[in-house]
Amino acid sequence: MGKPRKWKRRHEKSENDPFRTPYQRDRDRVLYSSAFRRLSGVAQVAAVNEQRVLHNRLTHSLKVAQLGRRLVQHLKQDDSAEAQEFRKNSGVKADVVETAGLVHDIGHPPFGHVSEPVLDACLRRATGLEGFEGNAQSFRIVTKLARRRTEYAGLDLTRAALDAMLKYPRPRPRSADDPFTAPTWTDRRFGSKWGAYASELEDFRWARKGATGSLRSANAILMDWADDITYATHDIEDYFRAGLIPLHDLVSDRDRIARHARRRLGKLPDFEPALFDAGLDKVISRFRQITSSCWDTRQNRSAMNVITTVNITDCVNAVSFAADPPHIAVDARCQYLVEALKELTWYYVIDKPSLAVMQEGQKRIVQSLYDRLRDCLTESPKSPRLPIQLRSIYRELGRDPDFDSAYQGSAEAREARAVVDYICVLTEAQAVDLDERLSGRSHGSMFGAWFS
Repeated sequence: MGKPRKWKRRHEKSENDPFRTPYQRDRDRVLYSSAFRRLSGVAQVAAVNEQRVLHNRLTHSLKVAQLGRRLVQHLKQDDSAEAQEFRKNSGVKADVVETAGLVHDIGHPPFGHVSEPVLDACLRRATGLEGFEGNAQSFRIVTKLARRRTEYAGLDLTRAALDAMLKYPRPRPRSADDPFTAPTWTDRRFGSKWGAYASELEDFRWARKGATGSLRSANAILMDWADDITYATHDIEDYFRAGLIPLHDLVSDRDRIARHARRRLGKLPDFEPALFDAGLDKVISRFRQITSSCWDTRQNRSAMNVITTVNITDCVNAVSFAADPPHIAVDARCQYLVEALKELTWYYVIDKPSLAVMQEGQKRIVQSLYDRLRDCLTESPKSPRLPIQLRSIYRELGRDPDFDSAYQGSAEAREARAVVDYICVLTEAQAVDLDERLSGRSHGSMFGAWFS
C-alpha cells in the first residue's frame, strides 16, 4: 500500500468540482460555516464589546490564515535542488495551511482562555472525563459539531487539513506513565499539550494515518508559527492604541520586563535568558521610532506599520526547510524575538488587576451558565427551558457510537459534554444574555429571543 492520500475525505468519496481543488473546498467550507462566523463574538484578550477597535478571534484567525499562506510562498522561493527535495517530502500546501489557520481557534469558548480551566474543572468534577482543551474542542467542532450534510457529522475536511490543524497531535494521556516527553520550547516539531478527545479518536487516527508518533505535520508547524507571529504583533498594536503599552518609553521598564519574563518563561525547557534579553533589546530598539504615547498621530501610525512589517518579515525569513522530518525549521533567535513581543502584552496588560478582575467575573458567568444548564438537562432533556440547540447536541450525543464507546454510555458524561459543547458555540454576548435570563437578572422579553 502507498502513502495515505492527503486530499481524501472520511465521508465523501468523490470530488465533483471542475474549478476548485479539494484543499480550496476545505477553505470555503470553513468560511461558510456558522462556527467560523461566531468567532467575531469571541475575545482575543479583552472583551469584544470594548469601544476601541481591537482584534477578536475572527480577525486573529484571518490574519493567521493569511500569514500561513505567506510562509508557504516564502518557502517556495527557495529553488535549490535541496529545497525542492524537502518540499516534495514535507508536503507543504498554501491552501492547507490557510485552512488550518482559519479553524485553529474555532473551538475557543466565550471569553477565550479564561473559560478553559472553568470548563475543564466542570467536566472532571462531573464525570472524571479527560477535561476540556480548546484545541481538542476545535477538532471536535470540525469533525462532529459543525453540520453541512445530514448524512454525516462535521465539515468533512480533507486528511491534510485535519492534520494541519493538530498543533498537539496526540490524545490526552490516560495515565502518568504516558511515554510522551515535553520538547524544548523552541522545537517546533512537537507540542506540549494534547489535541483530541476520546470521542474523536477515530477521526484523529484517520487524520494522522501515516504520521510518525506525536510529530507535527509540516503544515501544522507553519500554522502554529503564523499563530505566534500574529498574536505577538497585533496585540501590541491594540494595546498601544488603547494607551496600555507605552511603546514610546519601553527603555525605562526594560529591566522589569526582563525579570517578569524570567518568572513567566523560566520553567520552559532550555529557556535561555541571554537570548531573550537580546530579543527584548531588539524589540525596544525598533520601537524607539514611536515618539509619543498618542496612537493617532500620523508619524506614530506610520512608524507602527513599518515596525510591524519589519518584525513579520524577520519571522517569515526565519522559516526554512530542514533535513529531518517534518522538514521545517524555525530559527531559535527569532522565536525569542516573538516571545519578547508577547512579553510586552503580558507585562502591561494580561498580568494587571484591571484585566484579572474582569476575567474573574467572566469565569463566574461561564460557571453559572454551566450549572444552570446542567441542572435543567438533568431534570429533563426535553425541558422547554433548554435552548433548542442544546437539546439537539444532547440528542446527537446519544446517537454517536464513538462517544458511547469512549465513555461507556455514561449519562453524566453525556450531560456534561452536551452543556460544554453548547457553551462553546455561543458568542460572549449570547453567554451573558443567556446567563442573565436563567438567573432572573435579564430585562429582556420573551419576544425575539435568539435561542428559541
